[in-house]
Order: sequence, then structure tokens, then C-alpha cells
Amino acid sequence: LFLVVNTHFNNELTAFVHNAGLYIGVTTESTDLQPKSDDDFESIYDYYQKVYPRAFKRGLQLALKCKGLRHVIAISSPGCNNNQCPRVGYEMPGQAKAAMEFLVRLHARALAKDRINVNCVIPGYVKTEAWENIFEKAKLPREAIEKSIENSPMARWAEPSEIGDVVAFLCSSRGEFITGVALPVDGGLHLQG
Repeated sequence: LFLVVNTHFNNELTAFVHNAGLYIGVTTESTDLQPKSDDDFESIYDYYQKVYPRAFKRGLQLALKCKGLRHVIAISSPGCNNNQCPRVGYEMPGQAKAAMEFLVRLHARALAKDRINVNCVIPGYVKTEAWENIFEKAKLPREAIEKSIENSPMARWAEPSEIGDVVAFLCSSRGEFITGVALPVDGGLHLQG
């Protein structure tokens, strides 16, 4: 990615958006809180640490070497901070995304003096192909997700463009004074207990 920025865009980068996700193929979440063996825990934990906080940190290091960086956004998940209850079965990715959200706040403080805003967007249920893969390959019951959506205040799926619009706003001159926030863009899903 950064080779392309260097080669085709004269090493100029205005915004860096970290949007790593795992659910394109098969979900890796567990369905209970049963203790894992130490080896399993370490293996899974290390994997998620590489995908979320380490990839965010490495990407940010490369982005900071580019000319013109003004905005950094990380995409998180519901239940990874105190905005919403933790979700059973999401403990491994949730821990890693909570660490990433911590890094967002840390870097927001450190980079504010350079006029770089750093924020996190927390989407709810977004209507993407990933959900179809989860329903089919991971055998997650569609009805369970639909019920959760129906019980949320806006009672509908988010469109990808709605998440993109918020990210675009945070990466614009109108959003440049916002920094260090974890912003739910979830139709009120975070208000559920």
C-alpha cells in the first residue's frame, strides 16, 4: 500500500484509515467463555494483536513518513470499550480492538501538536458481503442478528456509505478539530444493555 503511495502519489497521503477485518471468510469467534488452553489462548491472542493494534501501529508509522498526513481513523467493533456491553464470544478480537482504541487515544494526544486528528469509528451491523459469509460458513443464525437489529433504536442495517460518510467527515476540514474519540455509528446499537 505505502509503496503505491510513494510511487504513484509522490509519497503524499492525507488520510490513513485502518479497516482490518476477519469475517470475509469464516468467523473465528468462540461461543462461550470457557477457558482456553494456554497455547490456544496465546496463539489466538497473538493473531488478533497482529491484525488490529500491531497493524494499526505499523500502518501509522508508515503513514507518518508520508507528506501531508492530517487524519488517522481506525475502525473498531461494538463492545470493545465502555460505550457498549462486551459481547460473549467476541473476547479475542474484542481485546485486540480495545487495545487499538487505546492506541487511537494515545496517538491523538501525541499527534495533536502536529495538527493530525486520530479517531475511531465503531460501526454496528453494516450490510456487507461479510455477513452472508458468516451466515453460510460459520452457521450463525440470521434470525439472531436480525432480532438484535430489530431491537436497536433505528432497527435497521447500516449502509456502507453511512460509515464512509462519517469517516470522510472526520477526514475533512469540518472534522479536523475532533480527535481522540471512539464514535459509534450504529443506529443506537450501543444503547442496548
